[in-house]
Formats: sequence, C-alpha cells, structure tokens
Amino acid sequence: MNPRPSPKTLPPDFNDIRRYLSSIDQRQNLGRFIKAKWTPAELAECARDIYLAPGRTYPTKVSYQLAMTFGPTTPHAKALLAILRAPGFKMPPFNRPVPKRYEWDDIDNPDHTPEIRSDVDVIARLYRDRQSDRLEMPRAARDEPVPKWLWRRAYRLRNRYHSLEDTLDIQGLREPEPPDEELSVPTLPTDAQSTMQAGLVTE
Repeated sequence: MNPRPSPKTLPPDFNDIRRYLSSIDQRQNLGRFIKAKWTPAELAECARDIYLAPGRTYPTKVSYQLAMTFGPTTPHAKALLAILRAPGFKMPPFNRPVPKRYEWDDIDNPDHTPEIRSDVDVIARLYRDRQSDRLEMPRAARDEPVPKWLWRRAYRLRNRYHSLEDTLDIQGLREPEPPDEELSVPTLPTDAQSTMQAGLVTE
C-alpha cells in the first residue's frame, strides 16, 4: 500500500506556476506579476482569493490560471497586495482550512451581538407561547431550547423591525397586563356596625 502524499505546505515557485498555465496570455501575465515584484506567497493568496475549488484547502492549477486572466494591474489585485503588505500583516499558511460560512440568520453566526441574541430569544419564546395558547396546549418550559427554525423566524422579525419593542408591538407578542385588583370597601368591626345601626334607629 502506497503512503498517502503529504499535503502541500509551501506555495509553488514561479517555475511551477508557469507549468500550470495553458496559454501565452496567461504566461505573459505571470511575467507581469513577477515584474511587479509579487512573491510566490502573495501570488498564492491572489489565486486563492479569486478561486478555491470545493473541498480544497490550497489554490490549485485552476486557481492560478484564473488569477492570470486578471493580471497584477486590476483594482482587485492592487487592493489585495496592499492588504498583504500592510504593516503588521502576517502571511497565513498556504494550506489551511476554509473558514465556515454562516447564513445571515443562522443561530450559530458569530456576528450576532449579545443584544441581538437576547432580543431574538425573547421574541422566539413569546411567539412559541402564543402558538401554544392558540392550540390550547401547555407552554414549553422556560429553559427549553428554542428550535433553530423558530430562532431564524424570530431573527428575521427582529431584523425587519429593527428593535425588540417594535417587533413585540407590531407582531402583537406582548403578554397581557395583569388586571388591576378591585378596590374593596373596608369592613367595619362588628361592634362598630352595631353602634351605627343603633344610632340610625334612635334617629
């Protein structure tokens, strides 16, 4: 059984990249990258940024071919090079996992602030309580997790109306206020009642 090849850890040099290319125009653009003093690591980041094949963790031949169709003078290439050469920038590894991308309404999206998460949780639980009341079913326990589909729905409502208060008002999710206690007439002690009745009879 042949051993598995070790994953690539270093970007290819310009000679290797030239072998990836399939047209004269692509090779000419590679020469322009070299003349503009791009390094192999910077060119690897450019190729990765333009196209990374599904399931791959480093730019492949197709990535470099597509990068060569643009060249080093495009606004995108210039902006990327400025980032790569900014003070304090540390070049990431050539071979690295692709960061997971979250949907904008995903409950696990790390971009959601604690305030947004708290608002969405309130909206989702009130919505769930209202549905339970309408169906005459017991309400879920307060510590029962909110399902992901319901969290997404609540997040979209919060995003549409921009605040917790507006969402609760527009969607009619506020809990009804408890009724005011009826004012009761104070009851006099029995002796006092007897005295008042006696006085009325005398008159």
